Amino acid sequence: MQNLAKEYPEYSKIFKAIFDWFVQHPDQRAITMDHFYSDKYRFSFEDINTSFMIMEEYEILRTIYRVLDEDGSKIGSDFDSVYDIPNEVSTVWGQKKDKGDVIIVPFYLLERRYSESID
Repeated sequence: MQNLAKEYPEYSKIFKAIFDWFVQHPDQRAITMDHFYSDKYRFSFEDINTSFMIMEEYEILRTIYRVLDEDGSKIGSDFDSVYDIPNEVSTVWGQKKDKGDVIIVPFYLLERRYSESID
């Protein structure tokens, strides 16, 4: 992270906040940008988006997609592409839901080589 912060000092606080989140949530390996849009951080939308893009470009984070029901509960597994999500998904109760009736959310997965260093 130090090299990244040196190369992009204007985003260093956001990089640190992202890594800190993973340290504070050791059972979680993926996060949404929404967490950082709160007043707690006071980062601009543009800076948050750019920081995540930089971290993805440097292969620190990888975009995955999760399917959520109307209550925000995860349905099924993670997908590497929105095109991998089937047209019909099953809930944990076996209900079939049309892809158009669920919420598809991009998450950012911390790559394994970085997750091992914060464990």
